[in-house]
Parts: sequence; C-alpha cells; structure tokens
Amino acid sequence: MGSLVLGTAGHIDHGKSALVKALTGTDPDRLPEEKERGVTIELGFAQLTLPSGRTMGVVDVPGHEKFVRQMVAGATGIDVVLLVVAADDGIMPQTREHLAIIDLLGVPHGVVAITKSDLADPEWLALVEADVEEILRGTSIEGAPIVPVSSKTGQGLDDLLAALDAVAGETESRHADLPMRLPVDRVFTISGAGTVVTGTMWSGVAKRDDQVELYPSGKTGRIRSVQVHSKQVEKAVAGQRTAINITGLERDEIERGDIVAAPGSLNTTDRFDAYFTYLGSGSDSALESGERVHVHHGTREVLGRVLFMDGLERLRPGERAYAQVRLESPLAPRYDDRFIVRSYSPVYTIGGGVVLDALPPRRTHLRDAERELLDALREHDLSTAATGLLASRGVPMTSLEVAAALGLPRAGVADELNRASLDRLKVGNETYFVTADALGRLTDALETSLVDFHELNPLATGIAANALRGLVDRRVRPRVFDAILTRAESRGLVRLTDGQVRHPLAAVTALLEEDTALAELAPILERQGLQPGTVAELAAEAGVDVGVARKALTKLLSAGTIVRLGPELHFSVRAVEEARRRIVEYLELNGTMLARDARDITGTSRKYIVPLLEYFDAQGVTKRDGDVRVLRKRS
Repeated sequence: MGSLVLGTAGHIDHGKSALVKALTGTDPDRLPEEKERGVTIELGFAQLTLPSGRTMGVVDVPGHEKFVRQMVAGATGIDVVLLVVAADDGIMPQTREHLAIIDLLGVPHGVVAITKSDLADPEWLALVEADVEEILRGTSIEGAPIVPVSSKTGQGLDDLLAALDAVAGETESRHADLPMRLPVDRVFTISGAGTVVTGTMWSGVAKRDDQVELYPSGKTGRIRSVQVHSKQVEKAVAGQRTAINITGLERDEIERGDIVAAPGSLNTTDRFDAYFTYLGSGSDSALESGERVHVHHGTREVLGRVLFMDGLERLRPGERAYAQVRLESPLAPRYDDRFIVRSYSPVYTIGGGVVLDALPPRRTHLRDAERELLDALREHDLSTAATGLLASRGVPMTSLEVAAALGLPRAGVADELNRASLDRLKVGNETYFVTADALGRLTDALETSLVDFHELNPLATGIAANALRGLVDRRVRPRVFDAILTRAESRGLVRLTDGQVRHPLAAVTALLEEDTALAELAPILERQGLQPGTVAELAAEAGVDVGVARKALTKLLSAGTIVRLGPELHFSVRAVEEARRRIVEYLELNGTMLARDARDITGTSRKYIVPLLEYFDAQGVTKRDGDVRVLRKRS
C-alpha cells in the first residue's frame, strides 16, 4: 500500500481540528494562540491509522477566510479530502470556497463528515446531506460518501474510518519514479541538528546523504536525516508527510513555498502555459485578460497575470481557455501540476487550472505546433507531447531536456522520441532530436543570415560561428550549432574555414583581397627588416584595406611567418632571428649590453629595439639586470 495524505477542508468552527483529534488522538492545533482562541491559524499535522492497518498523514487546514492562503498550501499536497460540514450551520462560504479549491486542485477522492450531528434531529440532518450532495455535483469528489459524526460523543466515528479506508483503497499512490520533490510548508531550526523542513513528498524518494537543490533560489544542500511522522526512517517516499534535516542551508535561506528537490530536476520560470478555469466572483463579472491576480502553486503564493491565448479578451464564469500565466516572482512548476488563482483585491478564489508547458516562449498567439502541444499535454498523450514539444520549441533537444520540460520520466520520453520520425544530431555522447521542419527552418535561417551578413560586410571573408548562432537562434547550444554547421557544410550550403563561416557564393571579392594581402605583406615585411611600418602603412603599400591587412597579418602570425610585438608592430621571422643572432654574439664577447648597444649592432632605432629586447627577455634569450642585459644561463 502506497502512502497517502488526508487533508481537511471546510468552514471555520465546523469542527475540523476536533474531528482530527477524535480520529487520531493528536491535537493538530499546536500554537498557543490557536489553543487560546480556539481557531486554527496554521497547518496542523497528525497520523491516522485506518481499520485495515493502513496509515495516512493528516493535514488540518484553517477554515477562516483570512487563512485561505494557508489552506491552499496544505491542500496542494493531499490525495484524499475530508470535507467537514457542521450539522447546525450547514453549507457556509468557506465550505464552497474550500470545495472549489479542492476541485481546481483535482483531488480525486473524498469523504464528507457532517459534524456536530448530535445537535441536529434526523430531518435536519437529511436536509444538510441533500445540500451537500448538491454542492458536490460536478466537482472532482462528486458522489463522495457522507457520514454524520460527533467528535463529542464519538457517534459515527467508526463509520467515518471505514469510509476513509474504502476511499484510500481506491486512491492511487503518488509517483515514486519521478525525481524527489517536496514543497516546504514549515521550516525551523533544531538545536544540535540545524535546519529542518517539512512538507508532503510530491514525488520520488528522499534518503540520507542525498544532494538536494532549493527552488527557486538554486542553493544546494545535503540530507542529514529523514523523519516520517516524527520517526527516524531510512527514506521517505512520495505521498508521505516528511521532515528533512538539511546541512549546507541555513534557516534564513529557506521559506515556506520553496521546493526541495533533486538537483537539476526542476526549471525556474517566470511564466507557464496552462488550461485555466474561471469560476467567477459570485456574480456574472468576467475576468479580463492580463488582470493582476494571486497565483498559488504548491505552498508558494506570488503575484501574476493571466493572459488568454489568441486574442481572447475575457472569460465568463464557468468558461475555460488556454492561458499564459505571467509571474512577478519565479516559480518552479512541473507539467500537470495544479494551481489556484485568487483575485488581487479583495482576495477570494476565482479560478485555477493545470500547468501544461512549464517553459514556454513569451507569447499568447499560438502557432499550430504550439496548440497541438497544449492539446496533447491536456490529454496526457505522451507520444504526441514529446514530439510536439520539439516542434513547438523548434530547436534540437536531448531526451533528458524533453523529459525535464514535460516533468516525465526520461526512459518513457526517450522511447517515444526513438520511435518517432525525427532528425538526430550526435554531439559528443549525447543525441539531440529535432523535427525535420525545425531543422529546415534553422538551416534556412542559417543561409539567410549569412547572405545578409555578406551584404552588410562586403569586405568580410566570414563570420565567427558563435556570432552567427546569435543571428540564427541563441537558444541552440553552441556545440549543437556546430553540428548543424557541419551538416550544412556537407550539403554545400556553407564553408567553414579557421573557425569562420561564409556562404559558398559570397565573399569572393573579400577572399581575393585577403589572398592579395597575404601575398604582398610577407615580402614587404621581409624588405623592411627591423624597421617595419604600421598596419595602415603596410596596407597602403600592399594596396589593400586596413581591416583586410589585419586579418592577413593574423593568418601570417598563425602560420609562423611573422612575429607580432604589439597591435601595430610586426616583424618577419627572418629579421627577428637575425637580430637575435647579433645580440647573442655581442653578449658572448662582451658579457653585458645596453639598449643603445643593441640598437647599434642591429641597425634599427629605439622605437623598435626596446620591444625586441623585451621579446628576447620573455623568450629566455636575455635577462635584464638594471640598465644592462646579459645572456640567460642555460640549465
């Protein structure tokens, strides 16, 4: 039996905490203020043992309208809801709001407890039950069993436990095959132990010495120990209420709303695409596209805006649409996560939905491929979604990158990609997948960018590969772009020379001029010996552009034909070697040499001899000692 979490929901003073205490023996109200006021303010926790022997973690949430934020934080991790309705009050505002949140979060199973049933006669209880059946209709827990109970007398508690046991048996456990993820709902320090976080394990396994990453900050730490329901364990699995002692992270570096997860398993984003449901605001008012709202995901709340796709200006109550949720602070959602939206002011729940694409481009008008991707994600069509993501992104991606973007296990995604009709690029040990259309668009953009570059730069013989990548698509990784260039070269679409890219039909004039410069400059420098001209003077003598001359000099330097001693100072290798020979002979005879001695024996001027001497010092030929130079001793 997998681990499950039971969460309460319902209006204030309807007896949620009292019912949890009656079922578990644990008072979930732990704060002095809660006990003094008799009002739940923060999340409370307990452990419930069912008649079958199965255990469930229990999260007790506040019922007051001021604490709906805390309620959402607790409800996002539950598998089964225990909706509490007091017999004497019946359906109340937070009953409806909490039920709407449960429905938006997609909680699939629930039980309704009609508390304080000892205060109502059978006829009234029947009316309350009928009202409950009515508000459940059309929600994710429609048809949930309804059980009258009394925490005071114990009436109906056994029936409630039996109903919970039956529902738990029908509820699927959470994903243990996905990377570890725990949204933090509490963080504190224990003397001698350090930082502790608690939450419900959404997926994966947490065990001692595992490395973890904190999202959205990106800080890292290590798990020192793990507890489940206050008991030390070797590991905690998806669906368990868990406390993790983390080293490497201080208390003030973590806050409620952060997510502790396997390193590199999530992506931080300021937007996500979603399928959004608008509940309304208790009236017929519409939600305008781009309206500022509160966005709740996991245990975090941020401000943001909901922008509807394809020019849709507003949603009426009960309507649904694709939307891009833009965030004012980052979140780390994963595909298929649920989120809640509350109005900006006054604050109340107005809608929510499911995360589809957690790393979309910034746009609201969908291309065909983007709409097909969202459709596939909404329908949980893994095969179409995996290839659809590649088509939507339009750049090569590895199976790991696709799996991370979809929030799905890599193995299944890799299988789907390998079965699909896709182009493949081998880059080192990694295989990058790309659709034929996307690769065609990149290749077309490559050609167009090269032609445009040559038109704007007629004297350039090419462009650096990374600079060209910036013109084509910066999202393509450099090594992947190199692979695309290699493939384009094999098809005769580009030419690659010395790290530069050019179009095969362009740069003819520039190449001819560069060839002329290469042919002219080497002899000119040979003739000038130890008194070479500046680059501009060399270019003028060779009859070429200064920029072309600089490129030609760089190539001569790479070929070992010349020596560069400064931006404007180039010598032929023969002239430098001749100067070296004369200086060495002089020092062997005289022992020391002044700069003017070197000037005289080489027949040059101070302008050139000083950089030459510094060059010989650097080369280990000579050594400066004050104003004189000596031969460096050979070891």
